[in-house]
Amino acid sequence: MKGADVISELKRILGDDDLVVSSNGNVSRQAYHLLSGSQLYLRGSMGLPVSIGLGLALAQPEKTIVVLTGDGNFLMGLSSMSTVAYINPSNLKIIIIDNQLYATTGGQETSSSQINYKTMIEGMGILNIRSFDLRDMDQDIGNLLLLESIEEEGIYVLHLQVEEDTIELDNIPWHPEQITENFKNRHKGELK
Repeated sequence: MKGADVISELKRILGDDDLVVSSNGNVSRQAYHLLSGSQLYLRGSMGLPVSIGLGLALAQPEKTIVVLTGDGNFLMGLSSMSTVAYINPSNLKIIIIDNQLYATTGGQETSSSQINYKTMIEGMGILNIRSFDLRDMDQDIGNLLLLESIEEEGIYVLHLQVEEDTIELDNIPWHPEQITENFKNRHKGELK
């Protein structure tokens, strides 16, 4: 499976009330082009999707918050995971799409191949984490993992190793202020 496959599959799994925060770069572009509805696409905010997802989870405790992040973005904001563990929001789901590359900036390798995500995240106090290598797995298995991650009670982290994407997508045409307005308008009356 590739990262774009994971994001495409989320379209079938996510409910209309679920709120999605996607990290900048390829993950946000894929979410913009492959998921329906206006999500909170981050631009120029490397390392912040988990922090922003945590804030949204606290502000919207009745909603499921799904953070989609690449491995490079996740590792840059790693310190936010200790805060997530401390606060322990039951409505936060974090999906790490790990292609072991900084794909947006030219395909440089991340340090991801040297990390045991399960051990690291459990060490921070988050016990509900699963890690899978989907590079050679059947797509149906990946789909089941995604469904489980969204439906699981409590905070949940799903680390998925995926193949490198070759999909070329245009940038999100909206300025960050317009992204915020579109997100608020989509959920008008639902957001506090």
